[in-house]
Amino acid sequence: MGRRRKNENLTNALIAQPWWVSLGFGVACYIGMRWIVPSMLYPFLKGAVIGFHPIAWVLLAWFGFLGFLSFVRSKTEPEARFSVVKRVSPGWRQKSDLAPVVSINKFSNEWGDSFGAESNAPRREHPYSEWTIEALKALEWKRFELLCAKYYELTGFRSETIRCGPDGGIDVKLYRVDPSKPIAIAQCKAWNGSQVGVAPVRELLGVMTSEKVGRGIFLTTSTFTKDALAFAETNPILLLDGSTFLKKIHDLPKAAKQELIKFAFAGDYSTPTCASCGVKMVRRESRRGPLWGCVNYPRCKCHFAIKR
Repeated sequence: MGRRRKNENLTNALIAQPWWVSLGFGVACYIGMRWIVPSMLYPFLKGAVIGFHPIAWVLLAWFGFLGFLSFVRSKTEPEARFSVVKRVSPGWRQKSDLAPVVSINKFSNEWGDSFGAESNAPRREHPYSEWTIEALKALEWKRFELLCAKYYELTGFRSETIRCGPDGGIDVKLYRVDPSKPIAIAQCKAWNGSQVGVAPVRELLGVMTSEKVGRGIFLTTSTFTKDALAFAETNPILLLDGSTFLKKIHDLPKAAKQELIKFAFAGDYSTPTCASCGVKMVRRESRRGPLWGCVNYPRCKCHFAIKR
């Protein structure tokens, strides 16, 4: 079972990479099994060389097939992921689409429970009048993502975010000159209980390669491991942990900081948003303990455990 799972992970990893990666593996395996390995055999084993020929062709065909799947994925997924669709009722699961980061009133209309005044949590004024690390960590995951997008808009970029559904490793796209070509993509993680390891940062690099974007930004309310920091240093990826991002916010003009804090803490900023439906979740009890569940259950089974 463990070997099978490992093979599945390798297959999925290759499909997620550009098509030429799998093709390169296939050509290397073919050359190795067709000529290199036979040349290393002892003379009395030369008769077994003929058995390596079909293996070489099988490996070449298999990796070629994975390359084909990767090519198809690169041509179809970006269209489904970033195409703009009409807004439907929150009761139905929506396709992923990009929503420009604009004013608070605009978000209240577009996001409903996810950003507006109506929510499952009791109405209260936010207790934060200035930016602190506690204020940053008080934001639910989607609000933190929107905060990151809004920050970059205040610094001169145009930003786009995924409304809901699978994001494919992209939370925010940043544009500067060409309105159709992003200059950077960002991944945002509101992780307060654990560090961000090297695996998510490596995945961001894979998405950058697939999307042909030369710059990546990884923002988190937590911190990064040493391996993640070392990996980012050798690649065009900027890592912003909670304290570093907080410093960048403090470097903004006073008016921009106040606009940002008003934006971040409008409405219900702490109740998690359903990743599939884009609406606020509700607290439920289960045999494994309390959890946040989607209001559209059982049609949507998205949930988050509530840590005690």
